Amino acid sequence: MSKIEELKKISIFAGFSDGEMGKLAPLFGERKFQAGEVMIPEQAENREVMILVDGQVAVEVATSLGQSSEKLVLTMELTPGRIIEWSCAIDTVKSGGTASARAVKETTVLVADGQAVFKACREDPGMGVKFIHQILLVVASRLKDTRLQLVSMAAQCNS
Repeated sequence: MSKIEELKKISIFAGFSDGEMGKLAPLFGERKFQAGEVMIPEQAENREVMILVDGQVAVEVATSLGQSSEKLVLTMELTPGRIIEWSCAIDTVKSGGTASARAVKETTVLVADGQAVFKACREDPGMGVKFIHQILLVVASRLKDTRLQLVSMAAQCNS
């Protein structure tokens, strides 16, 4: 089975044409993380696009600015095809990540250079819209999860 056929099994790429996949597939490679391993440190200048293939990822934020601060889990990414990291593909000012990502169990991801993905999306705007749409679905989901956590924390403070 070709790399394009393998990638099209992952939900994020289901709506992409073979031509679009021919542009994206060469950009992605596979990486594995062990349980507990930090995949993306918070505030790091991330340079990659990372897509979950298998495993479980905790998206976390520090509860204070100290080195040993506890982490608050914002959401758990379990669904293959979810974009874990995308900021380099859209953040041209390099503002740094807003959360960290940690493998909860052995995890496999697809990884590509964010600027290469950004360039491919600029060269093919239709493909770029599809890719950005996938990113927006993750952003909306994470905002919803964060809102639910804020409501829960406010309820605990008022009890």
